[in-house]
Amino acid sequence: MGDYSYLPQQSEEHFKAHNKNDLDFIELNLLLSCLICFPIEEQSSKQFQDFWNWFLNEHSAETYTAYTIYYFDQAYFEDDFEGRNNSINQLLYSAIFEQQPPDFEYLNHQIHIWIAAHQSTETPLEAEEESYQTAPVFDFFSSESEHSTQTVTPEPMAQKSLQQNILIALQGIQTALEQRNNTPLPLFRGNAQDPIEWLDDFERAATANQYDDEYKFQIVGGYLQGSPATWFSQETDAGAYQKIIRWTPTNAGEENTSFTIWFETKFRTPILISKWCMELEKRTQGLGEVVTEYAKAIRKLIK
Repeated sequence: MGDYSYLPQQSEEHFKAHNKNDLDFIELNLLLSCLICFPIEEQSSKQFQDFWNWFLNEHSAETYTAYTIYYFDQAYFEDDFEGRNNSINQLLYSAIFEQQPPDFEYLNHQIHIWIAAHQSTETPLEAEEESYQTAPVFDFFSSESEHSTQTVTPEPMAQKSLQQNILIALQGIQTALEQRNNTPLPLFRGNAQDPIEWLDDFERAATANQYDDEYKFQIVGGYLQGSPATWFSQETDAGAYQKIIRWTPTNAGEENTSFTIWFETKFRTPILISKWCMELEKRTQGLGEVVTEYAKAIRKLIK
């Protein structure tokens, strides 16, 4: 079986490589739990939505990636026990947890039980429809890799389409890796951290790296930690009320589905507003402080 012992160090090194734009390191050390490398671009199956709601609530799971969805579908529709077991292991490596997760083998066993129980309540038609919709379309590990897993052999008619999907998926990762990351992007952990200042810093770094709004929305989940990461995962889930689907509104009526709007609404709390008001009332021009610097400090407190 596996364990999580190396994951914190691996994650730290991987994100440092993103900040340094070290593409060679990233390609040699792909991290399945990295939302920058594996952004969620397609709607997940109903089975996965049910699974993630259970996994999030019961086992302190925090965020998932496109690989989590992929390996869940592999496990769910795999009849061979060993094949399912391998897919569950990869699923666990692709998830991020809010706190130190339980024993690896225990979680693996719990997912086996959940899949069996969930499948027993499905009608054959439901299972057939979802299997068709969520059939695996990519596998970035070779068959000899330590993390490899069995894939469903496609029917001859679907072979060409499958190959095209694999090519598209690989090109998508290559495009993500080639994005400029000369200016490091900040992390947001919530609590007393200033959300407005973080959003300004994130926007400034993204602009310097020439990221468009679509790409900012794809990667922002990788820069949220703790409760903000959990919130983002829930609000971008397919079953979310007014699901967040874009970075910022560009047209009328898009406010309720935009990250920047909901982020400020969620984390610009009354406690922080009161704190800023108190700081603004007490802020006076310091001895030797030039007017431009004082004005800049005042503008920063008016949020």
